[in-house]
Amino acid sequence: MGGAFVVETFLTFVFVLVILGVTASEKISALAGLVIGATLTMVHLIGIPLTGTSVNPARALAPAVFTGGEALA
Repeated sequence: MGGAFVVETFLTFVFVLVILGVTASEKISALAGLVIGATLTMVHLIGIPLTGTSVNPARALAPAVFTGGEALA
């Protein structure tokens, strides 16, 4: 139990890390939107076959708890 939660958490971490990395400097790159969009696409391509990906562990956890936790496996 918890494998899907770990996958969701890791993919969200990667996505947020990219967002923070791209937007951290005062001079935001013109490619920031493209990089963020490409990262979100890759996160979904990796995660959808595994968990159905929502890239939000809280959003994935709440329905799983109410349905008995089987979605977390």
